[in-house]
Amino acid sequence: MNSNELRALRKETDPLADEIVTKYFTESAFDREKTMLFFDALSKNSDPIPSGLPDYLEKYFYETEDLPSWADKNKIAKGEQLFSTYGPQILMMLCVKSLPMAYSCGDGAQVLYKTGRLIEQNGVIDGVNRRLMETTQFVISVAQENGLGPQGKGIRTAQKVRLMHASIRYFLGKGKDWDPAAWGQPINQEDMAGTLQSFSSLVVEGLGQSSLKLSQEEKDSYIHLWRVVGHFIGVKPELCPEGYDAAHSLGESIFNDQQKPSDAGKVLAKSLLDFMEYMLPGNLFDNLPLFFLQTYMGQKTSEVLGLGWPPKNPLGYFMEKIFKDFDSHVDDDEGFGKLVAYFASKLLFSMDHFYYGGKKARFWIPPSLRENWRL
Repeated sequence: MNSNELRALRKETDPLADEIVTKYFTESAFDREKTMLFFDALSKNSDPIPSGLPDYLEKYFYETEDLPSWADKNKIAKGEQLFSTYGPQILMMLCVKSLPMAYSCGDGAQVLYKTGRLIEQNGVIDGVNRRLMETTQFVISVAQENGLGPQGKGIRTAQKVRLMHASIRYFLGKGKDWDPAAWGQPINQEDMAGTLQSFSSLVVEGLGQSSLKLSQEEKDSYIHLWRVVGHFIGVKPELCPEGYDAAHSLGESIFNDQQKPSDAGKVLAKSLLDFMEYMLPGNLFDNLPLFFLQTYMGQKTSEVLGLGWPPKNPLGYFMEKIFKDFDSHVDDDEGFGKLVAYFASKLLFSMDHFYYGGKKARFWIPPSLRENWRL
């Protein structure tokens, strides 16, 4: 797609979800209890449809819960198998590739910045942790085995994310702190399509950077899984292309159109870096989160996000410190792949055992994946 076509998408949102949310909040004006009921229902992503919601909201859940006619269950299953095998590395990609690439899109980063959910407040990092934990949980819910099946958690989670996006559009649009002429509509179709690619084709690219050799069928199947997710969160069908090559090409077009330095993107990137360092305390992992961010992002994006360049390569140090079977003849690709797998497993373990506010974080990993990932 050319730049003009992409810029036109910044005026488009999701009419179905927007209409429902506008109706709900118009009817609930000044009713704090109803407003809190709505957000509480959306925050419990995979829970059943809550009671007490208006009929039209229940209708939305029932009428949008079926797989699209073009969905290929065999491809979905193969995409789920890739996640089952490489889940820790895929979830690591959220932190070192998917999210920072989204932050490098200067206009789209404004939404994340202004919602305030990803930024430290009063020196407390809980808001950063909570949002990143929610994002990780979303990926687990939709990509686990049968996550998009009738009894899975993925479809209900995606339906609620769609309504949450519409809620953010509603409140930001009513405020005076949003400039649609400069940034487009909040969470517009270009931003949603770019985010979908950051969770799918960019992740597949990142696995290749991690020395994992994927077949074309594996790549295409993982893209198909996320194409189905895109359907449930309200991305236009033409912005969810089939196959890795077409999907990656669209993602590149969007990121090339949107990437530019912004204060919002730099603050978000710093918060992400702090998150990883917070989750992996001690001296062993010093400088490794920054190294991974720079390595997976490359020079241009690293500089856009204010991360600096070039990265200081700690590979030899970590190989010697961590792996007792260290062999000086190990080639660079193999060594980097081992380091990625180790770091990914430690990051996921820390998230699985994370507490904030004196309570264990709401974070659910199905038993089958726990066994596969040795948690």
